[in-house]
Amino acid sequence: MKAIIRWVVPALVLLGFAIFYNDRAGKSEPDFTMAEVKVVEGIVATSDISRTQVGSGNRQTSRVDYTLTLTGRPQNVSFRLDTPPQGGVKAGMRVRLEVLEDAEAAFTSATRYPDGSNKIHAVGAVLDGKPVYTAAEYVARSESAASGNGRIALIFLLLGLAWGAVVYFVKIRPFARSGKAAW
Repeated sequence: MKAIIRWVVPALVLLGFAIFYNDRAGKSEPDFTMAEVKVVEGIVATSDISRTQVGSGNRQTSRVDYTLTLTGRPQNVSFRLDTPPQGGVKAGMRVRLEVLEDAEAAFTSATRYPDGSNKIHAVGAVLDGKPVYTAAEYVARSESAASGNGRIALIFLLLGLAWGAVVYFVKIRPFARSGKAAW
């Protein structure tokens, strides 16, 4: 019986890897679709770099926020960029931001409540006609990662099942036919 267990363990390990990579494939899916992305265009009024605490409890860390505001819009609504362009963001630059939130609703709310503040995350940014990063790139990277992890999970699943079949035909089936099995 110990010999059979030694043969079964590799199949279980391979199936465990298949489950792990299948989970990673699910977590690698994009957080949004391109249909959800809205575009805000304008001219940069101000830009700022600040540190923000993120996380909670023992898992706190700081994040550098690159924020900007637009001219002709309420100044208590800022947009957070993931990465700034080389040379930074200067006042007067033309900007095209891809966001998930409804920026017009945020502008309306900011006008009504001038003491409040709203920071909108930009999932894509084009400054002075030069793309810094785009939402389409993020979606493509996420879909590619999910697809790759899904393929790896399938490979491990097939290997685990193949090894399980080998164990059955080489060890378990002859053992059961010999009459030595007491199950």
